[in-house]
Amino acid sequence: MRFSRSVPLLLVLALPGAASAASHEAPLLFGTREAFSPDSAAFFKWHGMLERFAGERRQAAAACSARAVEGCEPAEWGALVAALKGLDLRAKLDRVNAAINRHPYVPSYVNWHESNHWETPFEFLAKGGQCQDYAIAKYLLLRAADVPASSLRVVVLRDTRLGLDHAVTVVYVGGEALVLDNQQHDVVPASSLGFYRPYYSINEQGWWLHRPASARYAAVN
Repeated sequence: MRFSRSVPLLLVLALPGAASAASHEAPLLFGTREAFSPDSAAFFKWHGMLERFAGERRQAAAACSARAVEGCEPAEWGALVAALKGLDLRAKLDRVNAAINRHPYVPSYVNWHESNHWETPFEFLAKGGQCQDYAIAKYLLLRAADVPASSLRVVVLRDTRLGLDHAVTVVYVGGEALVLDNQQHDVVPASSLGFYRPYYSINEQGWWLHRPASARYAAVN
C-alpha cells in the first residue's frame, strides 16, 4: 500500500503564537520533544472534517427519528462501535486497526479531485482513502468507543525510509505510545518506528509541534 504524498503540512513555525511549552507525563513521541497549544484554529482541514462529521451524524440521527428506527448511520460503523463495547483498550486498538486497514487505499484526487481532502469516517468507509483518512477513521472510531481524546492523537510525519509524508493514529496506553498505521498489520510501539519523524500531532484538545529531542527551542508566546 502506498504512502500519501499529499498530507497537508502547515508552516507551523511561521504562525504567530504557534505553540507554547507543555509538560506532560507521556513518553517522547518518536523520540521528539513537543510544544503544545490549545489553539488549533489554523488546522482548517482537521476542523472542517470534524464539522462535516458532526453534521453527518446529526443528519443520520434526524433520519432515524423521522422514521422511528435505529441504526441510520453506516452499517459498518454501527457494527464496529457495537463490537468495541466491553473490550479492553488494547483489544479495541487491535480491532479498530484491523477493521480500518481492510479498506482500500484511494488517493484523494481520485475520490475528491483535490490532493488533500481530509475525509470523515463515513466518507472513508464509503470510498476508501489515503493515510490521513485511515488515521482519522481510527481516531474517531476509538472516540465513539469511549476512548478519551486525551489518550489519542492523529500524527502527521515524515517516513525517512521512503522520503514521503504520512499520518498515523497514536494511542497512549499505560505510559506507552502505540501506533495504528495503515502500513503496519499490527499495533506497534512508537519506539519501534525509528524512521518516523513527526511534524505535528493533533486532537480535539489542541496540537503539538514536534522537534528532535536533542534540539533546544523556546516557546513562542
